[in-house]
Amino acid sequence: MFTVEFEKDHTKIVTVDQSGTHEDVEMFLEEDGTVYIRQFAEELNEYQLLIISHYQLVDLVASIDAQEGAYLVKIGDSNDIPKD
Repeated sequence: MFTVEFEKDHTKIVTVDQSGTHEDVEMFLEEDGTVYIRQFAEELNEYQLLIISHYQLVDLVASIDAQEGAYLVKIGDSNDIPKD
C-alpha cells in the first residue's frame, strides 16, 4: 500500500509494509530533481536518510528486472542530464 501527496514544492510518497515487519518508507521528490528516501530506525530512534538524484531513482527502478551487467538508462533527450 502507498499514498501520494502533492505539496507546493515536492511530492511525498509513503509505502507501508503490509506485513508490519518493516517501518514505513517515505520518499520526497523535490522540484530540483533531488530525491529523499527515509525510514525510521526504531533501534536508533531516528530516521535513516538516503539522498539521490531523480536519475538514480530511475536506475534503481529499471534494475529490478535486469540481468547481471552494466546498464545506461536514457530518459528522453540524453543531453538533459544535469552536471553537478
